[in-house]
Amino acid sequence: MDERDERDGLPRTVEGGPAKHRGRIADRQTTAQRLLLAAAEESYSGDLDVDWDADVAPNLAWFPTRLSSIHGSPEWECLTPDQRIELGRHELVNVLTFAMRAEAAITLLMFRNIGESANLMSDVTRYTLKAIQEETRNSAMFSRLVNKTGLAINRPHREAWLTAKFVLFVPAGILTSGLILLLQEAIHSYATAMAVDPTVQPHVRQAMRIHEMSDHRHLEYSLNEFRLAVGRAGRLRRRVTGAVLARATAGLYPLILNGAIYPSIGIDSRSGLRIAHDEPQYSLRARALTDSFVSHAREAGLFRTRHERAILRRGKVWPAEVPDTVPAGGRDG
Repeated sequence: MDERDERDGLPRTVEGGPAKHRGRIADRQTTAQRLLLAAAEESYSGDLDVDWDADVAPNLAWFPTRLSSIHGSPEWECLTPDQRIELGRHELVNVLTFAMRAEAAITLLMFRNIGESANLMSDVTRYTLKAIQEETRNSAMFSRLVNKTGLAINRPHREAWLTAKFVLFVPAGILTSGLILLLQEAIHSYATAMAVDPTVQPHVRQAMRIHEMSDHRHLEYSLNEFRLAVGRAGRLRRRVTGAVLARATAGLYPLILNGAIYPSIGIDSRSGLRIAHDEPQYSLRARALTDSFVSHAREAGLFRTRHERAILRRGKVWPAEVPDTVPAGGRDG
């Protein structure tokens, strides 16, 4: 029977170790079947359900201003409205390009999971294929949005090359499921903000609303897979992969930041990145992308050692409201 530690509210076993969440993941087939039915009832086309022929609204932003990498800085305050719109156009292209490459990595890992599956006729396999289809549709919409901005891709090509060459070397289990969930949560954070922002271009809002229709299913499924992987892993594997995932979490927002966007408003690349790393805005934006994943990982039993917490604190993604303690009996190292 599970008990809940009074100090941090996390579910724990009677031995003091992290709970395995068996009740939530006991029947993967049932979950996959339910998500398949939901996907069948909620099908949208990125080509037909967005009005791509509509004109761009000249006075609307391309990117939510509060998510801009230099928002809140003195340099931001000095920008004219037109400069803010122009910076947002470049920021959108940067984020969408990152999202397309992240979703390419996600689908590669999902295809590997299918290839390694012992039961290709299961609902789990069929839902994974459906998720790949929806991720591909989302990437196609992101590509059309980049075209709509009139800008070229502004991220280095070596990033795509490295993704294609090395992503399939990521070990299966906690690391694969954790990276999938981390990337999905980050893209979801951006998409949600854009879908509901009335100051953003209608093409962006429409595409992100379609993205959101499937994203909740993807996150539910990926979270279940992550909990299952952590629950199956031994203590040593949890320690090692927990440290790797902590580094990936801490490095996510710096990876997204791109100095190439700032010359469009008269700020050189190096100065722009320095401004983007200034506090307190940097940690707020970084945590907006990672808080949900950090919470899920802690609930599953990761990020509970001093080493993992130190990595997250140095990366400025350790949630401020979480006490820097480990409950009795809950330390893995």
